[in-house]
Amino acid sequence: MWYESDMICEVWWARPDAARPWHRELFTADELGRADAYRRPEDRDRFTVGCATSRLVLGRLLGLAPADVPLRRDCASCGRPHGRPRLPGDELHLSVSHSGDWVAVAVTDLGPVGVDVERHARRAAELADAVLSPAEAAALARLPEAERGTALIEYWARKEAVLKATGDGLRAPLSGVVVTAPGEPPALLSYEGRPGLVMALRELAPRPGYAAVLAVAGRAEPPRVAEHDATALLAGPEYPAVRRGSGP
Repeated sequence: MWYESDMICEVWWARPDAARPWHRELFTADELGRADAYRRPEDRDRFTVGCATSRLVLGRLLGLAPADVPLRRDCASCGRPHGRPRLPGDELHLSVSHSGDWVAVAVTDLGPVGVDVERHARRAAELADAVLSPAEAAALARLPEAERGTALIEYWARKEAVLKATGDGLRAPLSGVVVTAPGEPPALLSYEGRPGLVMALRELAPRPGYAAVLAVAGRAEPPRVAEHDATALLAGPEYPAVRRGSGP
């Protein structure tokens, strides 16, 4: 075990403006290609910060230079390098999410993990039919209209965290994942086609205007979570100290 307790997840938070030119020196050719494919600078910065944070954190945990961390991003469906990041074997599990001004990176050895952060949106309630089960949609409709957009985003974050932890991503419909309502402790109630799925959910520290949830597959009880600010980690050390093959 690499934690003092075997019931903890680490979540590292950063902002897109923490991206630095030297972060790209840590990336594989596929990661550089993916970063450069983003047309909007803010999207490129979100990817850069998520990838750099992942490599810097995992490098410390594994005793490797960040550039040597064997992250893989091959898609389970097509094999192209646009899938979720993961490590060979089952020692450590990783999930990355970004929305608006926040990037979150979750790392744990407890099991497959999913983290999701979602920015509240004014017109989010218009997407209810695509996101919610019939029972959830009925519950949302009973809320005051002014609260529906925020509530839908909270449902959405819980569901996305579950789908990331299972590895299904958006290949599975959000409406087939049924979770507890906002205002209740987050929990998975059912998953269409997977009646025996066990999943622990936990809300992360609130950030005004955002919902953020962590999910760990195979756990019945929510794990303890340690949340960190990645700003200092991303600010240094300078590239020569973290270059490929330099060691911890």
